[in-house]
Amino acid sequence: MKVLSVFKKEIKSYFVSPVAYVVILIFNLICGFIFYALSAYYSIISMRYSYSPYPYFTLSPNEMVARPMFHNMAITSLFVLPLLTMKLFSEERRLGTIELLFTYPLKDSDIYWGKFLACFSIFIIMTFIPFSYMFILEKWVNFDKGVLLNGYFGLLLLGGSFISIGILISSLTESQIISAIITFGTSLLFWIIGWISEISTKYSKFFDFISLYNHYENFPKGILDTRDLIFYLSVLFFFSFLTLRILISKKYRG
Repeated sequence: MKVLSVFKKEIKSYFVSPVAYVVILIFNLICGFIFYALSAYYSIISMRYSYSPYPYFTLSPNEMVARPMFHNMAITSLFVLPLLTMKLFSEERRLGTIELLFTYPLKDSDIYWGKFLACFSIFIIMTFIPFSYMFILEKWVNFDKGVLLNGYFGLLLLGGSFISIGILISSLTESQIISAIITFGTSLLFWIIGWISEISTKYSKFFDFISLYNHYENFPKGILDTRDLIFYLSVLFFFSFLTLRILISKKYRG
């Protein structure tokens, strides 16, 4: 497949440069520290309540470790994913190789999805390492595997949405730094835009609906709502469609 050839090229470019190694390292250092802090706190609280003669409630590792872990992984992804998407088209434009890329017997969709899948693969590698920590901890605590898998599935959908936004921004500028900054700002805006609903009554439902955070909340709880699934897929394909339109316009102008 032609998509596969673009995918291989992009994966190689990630690991030839230090970008992938640095991003994966930073992400896992942050998430590793957060996981340790959550696990230590859960252990201390569990020990404290185990000696209580009046146990009014049972401590849930899903609520105290898994759920906050997924939320922190999502926020950390928001910060580091722009570093992965900033080079995908910005570097091609800066080096002047994007015109050469258009001369290859490749469809615009082949180029786009090859780059998207390469970036998404790095994201899977990056997030799977801290995700596996919870299965290691399961030797001592009882996690709900359905909650863990649902939370990770939601994280992948969220990451795909962030990546599609980043690739769109990357296709609009030659500067990788500007691409990363605008991608972060745009992703953050879609993450927190639901907060406006607390002070706005006229458009409250609209802001709630387009908030990436509001649609992510159910996944770490173990709730798979088809409305959230459709929303993330719609965001992904909407920004992918815009990027493809931009590529086609640049191709014909070139």
